[in-house]
Amino acid sequence: MNREKTCAIVGVGYTPQGKVPGRTSLSFHLEACTNAVADAGLSKDDIDGLICYRHFPAASNENDLTPHLVAQHLGIEPNYLSQDAN
Repeated sequence: MNREKTCAIVGVGYTPQGKVPGRTSLSFHLEACTNAVADAGLSKDDIDGLICYRHFPAASNENDLTPHLVAQHLGIEPNYLSQDAN
Protein backbone atom coordinates (compact mmCIF):
# COMPACT_ATOMS: atom_id res chain seq x y z
CA MET A 1 0.00 0.00 0.00
CA ASN A 2 1.36 3.38 -0.99
CA ARG A 3 0.93 5.64 2.04
CA GLU A 4 2.76 8.52 0.39
CA LYS A 5 -0.52 10.25 -0.50
CA THR A 6 -2.52 9.11 2.53
CA CYS A 7 -3.26 11.41 5.44
CA ALA A 8 -5.88 12.15 8.07
CA ILE A 9 -6.51 15.29 10.03
CA VAL A 10 -8.48 14.56 13.15
CA GLY A 11 -10.39 16.88 15.45
CA VAL A 12 -12.37 16.15 18.59
CA GLY A 13 -15.86 17.47 19.23
CA TYR A 14 -17.43 17.12 22.65
CA THR A 15 -21.13 17.48 23.46
CA PRO A 16 -23.15 17.26 26.69
CA GLN A 17 -23.69 13.68 27.86
CA GLY A 18 -26.80 11.87 29.02
CA LYS A 19 -30.42 12.83 28.57
CA VAL A 20 -30.57 16.51 27.69
CA PRO A 21 -34.12 17.86 27.31
CA GLY A 22 -34.89 19.27 23.87
CA ARG A 23 -31.96 17.53 22.17
CA THR A 24 -32.06 14.81 19.53
CA SER A 25 -29.44 12.24 18.58
CA LEU A 26 -28.95 14.14 15.33
CA SER A 27 -28.33 17.43 17.16
CA PHE A 28 -25.58 15.79 19.24
CA HIS A 29 -23.94 14.36 16.10
CA LEU A 30 -24.10 17.71 14.31
CA GLU A 31 -22.64 19.57 17.30
CA ALA A 32 -19.83 17.01 17.71
CA CYS A 33 -18.97 17.17 14.00
CA THR A 34 -19.02 20.96 13.93
CA ASN A 35 -16.78 21.09 17.01
CA ALA A 36 -14.39 18.48 15.56
CA VAL A 37 -14.04 20.39 12.27
CA ALA A 38 -13.29 23.59 14.21
CA ASP A 39 -10.84 21.72 16.50
CA ALA A 40 -8.96 20.47 13.42
CA GLY A 41 -8.80 24.02 12.04
CA LEU A 42 -10.80 23.09 8.95
CA SER A 43 -14.00 24.18 7.23
CA LYS A 44 -16.81 21.92 6.07
CA ASP A 45 -15.51 22.28 2.51
CA ASP A 46 -12.33 20.45 3.58
CA ILE A 47 -14.22 17.32 4.66
CA ASP A 48 -14.10 14.40 2.22
CA GLY A 49 -15.01 11.55 4.56
CA LEU A 50 -17.33 10.94 7.51
CA ILE A 51 -17.23 7.99 9.91
CA CYS A 52 -19.94 7.89 12.56
CA TYR A 53 -19.97 5.63 15.60
CA ARG A 54 -22.06 2.48 15.50
CA HIS A 55 -25.72 2.49 14.61
CA PHE A 56 -28.14 3.14 17.45
CA PRO A 57 -31.87 2.44 17.05
CA ALA A 58 -33.83 5.63 16.47
CA ALA A 59 -35.92 7.00 19.32
CA SER A 60 -39.64 6.78 18.67
CA ASN A 61 -39.81 10.45 17.67
CA GLU A 62 -36.63 10.54 15.53
CA ASN A 63 -35.47 9.50 12.06
CA ASP A 64 -32.96 6.68 11.73
CA LEU A 65 -29.54 8.27 12.27
CA THR A 66 -27.15 7.40 9.44
CA PRO A 67 -23.86 8.94 8.24
CA HIS A 68 -25.73 10.06 5.10
CA LEU A 69 -28.29 11.96 7.21
CA VAL A 70 -25.51 13.59 9.28
CA ALA A 71 -23.62 14.61 6.12
CA GLN A 72 -26.80 15.99 4.58
CA HIS A 73 -27.53 18.14 7.63
CA LEU A 74 -23.91 19.32 7.78
CA GLY A 75 -24.17 20.39 4.14
CA ILE A 76 -21.26 18.20 3.03
CA GLU A 77 -20.91 15.62 0.24
CA PRO A 78 -18.07 13.36 1.40
CA ASN A 79 -16.48 10.76 -0.88
CA TYR A 80 -16.49 8.24 1.97
CA LEU A 81 -19.22 7.43 4.53
CA SER A 82 -19.11 4.72 7.18
CA GLN A 83 -20.47 3.58 10.52
CA ASP A 84 -18.09 1.67 12.70
CA ALA A 85 -17.45 0.63 16.26
CA ASN A 86 -14.45 -0.89 17.89
